[in-house]
Amino acid sequence: MRRKALTAIVVFVFAAFCGASLAADMAAEFSASFIERDAGAEHKGKIYIASDMSRYEIAGSDEIVVTRQDKKVMWLIFPKVKCYVEQEYFGAPKQNISLPQEVDTGDLKREFLGYEMIDSYRLKKFMVTVKYNKGEAVDQYYEWYRDNFPVPVKTQSFDGLSSYEYTNIKLGRPNMELFAEPKRYKKVTMEEIEAMEESGKIKREDSLN
Repeated sequence: MRRKALTAIVVFVFAAFCGASLAADMAAEFSASFIERDAGAEHKGKIYIASDMSRYEIAGSDEIVVTRQDKKVMWLIFPKVKCYVEQEYFGAPKQNISLPQEVDTGDLKREFLGYEMIDSYRLKKFMVTVKYNKGEAVDQYYEWYRDNFPVPVKTQSFDGLSSYEYTNIKLGRPNMELFAEPKRYKKVTMEEIEAMEESGKIKREDSLN
């Protein structure tokens, strides 16, 4: 079953989005609202990052995704039915990414384009060019960075059709209870959750339009 709630941000760091798991790997600790746009569809929600933990909530979905890399588990939590699913989670591969510089790494190049105001902050805008298969394929997208924040505040595809943006960023460790295994919730299987979805008891992010 498609796990867009967990993987969409991670993929976009390299292709069109910016990853929550990557932020955790870089030891950023913060909470924020996010807006994800993709070909006319728009999803909003909240994200919480604390060291090697993350919590990802999407408005309109009955599902919350909590990752605990320290425990190597991921909890798919369904508050509406007081259930959760536990799965193995090994995290995104470690990345050695510093704040962007105008240098060519061989496969990836960031070009500084200037400054723009977004969410009341003066951000640095870059055009990122990624070459694959020894330059046979090329992908380009935009990133906006804020001082003292290690991941892009906004990432947008070159054609402008897809983007991912953090707003209302609050630096510092969120309440650790947000990353705890849910108390007084029943642990169930994914098959049971899929049955609840088919019966209309819950609405998962996979099915949002």
